[in-house]
Amino acid sequence: MSNKRQKVDISFKDKFHTGLFEKESISSIEKAFKESTPYFHCKIDTLIADDLLRKVRKEILSNLHFTLKETDIYKVNQTGDLANLDGLPENELKQLSSLFELRNVIYSYDFRSFISQVTGCGPLSGSKMDMSINSYQAGCHLLNHDDVIGTRRVSYILYLTDPDCPWQPKQGGALELYPVFKKGIPATEPTVVIPPQWNQFVMFTVQPGHSFHSVEEVVGSGNRLSISGWFHIPQEGEVGYRELSSEESENAAKSSLEQLQEEHDSSDRFQKYQVENPQEEEIVGLTEDVLVELAEWMNPHYLDLKTISQISDRFLDESAVQCKQILNEPTLAKLVASTTKIDDEDHLSNGHHTIAPHGTGVREGSWVVQGPPHRLRYMVNTSSDTQEDIFAYLKRQFESESFRLWISAITQLLPVGFRGEARRFRPGHDYTLATTNTRGQGVLDVTICHVNKPSAWEDGDIGGYECYMAPHDEEEDPATYKAADEDGALLTLTAGQDELSLV
Repeated sequence: MSNKRQKVDISFKDKFHTGLFEKESISSIEKAFKESTPYFHCKIDTLIADDLLRKVRKEILSNLHFTLKETDIYKVNQTGDLANLDGLPENELKQLSSLFELRNVIYSYDFRSFISQVTGCGPLSGSKMDMSINSYQAGCHLLNHDDVIGTRRVSYILYLTDPDCPWQPKQGGALELYPVFKKGIPATEPTVVIPPQWNQFVMFTVQPGHSFHSVEEVVGSGNRLSISGWFHIPQEGEVGYRELSSEESENAAKSSLEQLQEEHDSSDRFQKYQVENPQEEEIVGLTEDVLVELAEWMNPHYLDLKTISQISDRFLDESAVQCKQILNEPTLAKLVASTTKIDDEDHLSNGHHTIAPHGTGVREGSWVVQGPPHRLRYMVNTSSDTQEDIFAYLKRQFESESFRLWISAITQLLPVGFRGEARRFRPGHDYTLATTNTRGQGVLDVTICHVNKPSAWEDGDIGGYECYMAPHDEEEDPATYKAADEDGALLTLTAGQDELSLV
């Protein structure tokens, strides 16, 4: 029997909130868990003895170092795995004695038995500890995923927000739980939202294809401090250990991570240009008629043949180019007026970064939310009224034969198909995760980006940028952002006003 196992198997019931292990308390929590939706979960408003948790918080803020970690799915300040506290020198461990005690309390036999009874999940491992301290500050977030990795059985969060200054929902940082349309496909918006509060404990069983959740972006100056981790199924040699049968393994839904790593052929989502014989098609070039059509909406600067030649040279040299002020004045005026109007209506133009309620921006006949959120979430314009809706109008221009010929003049390529949509990204809600071109042929990204206050977006700190990354090695996190000098991010395009990019 290891020393670690002996330490966590002694009784720690007096370290928990008074009454937690009483029969009435357990029955109430078990009932709430079994009746919960969208999947099994529960929250315990007060878990740990207050004096112990206050000591833990003080030790964390005084003695631990946090590392900022950022991928396409999360941004968070995090410590190392607390399972490694046993290996610290005695003098360092003494500075974290309350934290060490809390770790052993959480993985004690008493509490594991409590978790097993409440959730009905069966025995849990006492040897495999898996927990860390997370500090979510302004801009930090965790996007939609299902937590399915390895032998995880129960996910949990213990909040250590400021006990003397209660966390406010307007600060963001809420845990969001999502239902599924079908196994493995979460709905675009959550049905349960749990804001953080001091000494609150939230847990749910890890269910492949079902336990989708996220952490809302934090705004303001608060520190959403928490200890989070997982209880695992018994490991080999522990009571309750068993190997999964082949049938159980086959029936398990793919985790959100596995789904993201799968290759998807997106060829069927491209609409082919209507030409008689694309294999033998000759490039017509920018005739006078083509230039007249483009002049209806494009800045005339970009219709000058000398300018086009210069842009083409740059694109051929760098494989990417940005064209600022791409729209002519009347078209830009309509775009600014329309975006300002909907931002004002949705209370998103006050200059303050706030989290709008879910459902913000939905408009019948024009804007809907697109998912699934474990891959992407943003709003899509569905209008076909090209006379009144500027987004529908610009989408039609992007799909036109005249714009195809302009692209060809810039890139010296002749597109054979297209797909496109007018998207709106709401602060605190919308994103796309890193994706890979799996079509087996080249794809050209052509994007008009427009924000009404471009100076606020220049440094990329509030997001909204597009990032093109080098292929990752199999041993690396496939979505980790790296500095350009580390051969990670090849190109980053910050959000701007009235800018066209070709990559």
